[in-house]
Amino acid sequence: MDEQFDRLVEFAELPNTALQVAPFTMAERRPFTLPITVLTLPDRSLMSYAQSSHRGHLERDSGSVVPILTTYHQLQVGALSQDASVSMINQIRKGTK
Repeated sequence: MDEQFDRLVEFAELPNTALQVAPFTMAERRPFTLPITVLTLPDRSLMSYAQSSHRGHLERDSGSVVPILTTYHQLQVGALSQDASVSMINQIRKGTK
């Protein structure tokens, strides 16, 4: 776990990235139960990809992707800031050593 935490903190320090943690205390405001990736392609079209333990699902229909993107933005607003996320990771790291 320490290596994973180290990598997250390193990621947060990069100039072109953002790291936000959505803690479990968000409860039902955490709408995704699976990892979700939303991609904006060069032509500004959207795609989403969700993966479960059994399969992956790629969605290209904007009518299906836009609601996922909206939900993602709502999650992002409620998540911790990058500074608070890194602080939380560092607190957890101290507890694992």
